[in-house]
Amino acid sequence: MSDDIQSGFGSAVVEVLEGIILSAVIGIIPKLPIVPSHYVVIFQLVEVLFFVGSILVVLAMESWGFWYLLGWLFGMWIMSSTGFVESWLFILYVLIGAVVLLVKIFKKLKL
Repeated sequence: MSDDIQSGFGSAVVEVLEGIILSAVIGIIPKLPIVPSHYVVIFQLVEVLFFVGSILVVLAMESWGFWYLLGWLFGMWIMSSTGFVESWLFILYVLIGAVVLLVKIFKKLKL
């Protein structure tokens, strides 16, 4: 395996594990009985901020943004089906992700 492929695969594995851990923490803490209800809203806002940050990263990376976005949407589907991402957030990811994907396709085709 070439160094680039090995490095990319290693980065992907680390990012997936980080995403799973972060999703689990953000999903578990608000459900604890000792957490006041107004903090639950803060955790939902943090989820939305992570989402916005992810979209900005995809838009900023012209060369790998398309494939990253496809992998990201696939990862969101997996995480939603396993319960790591709530359904409302998954729908938001898919809708915005599809729009960004179409923008990237149209930019590439110069339409």
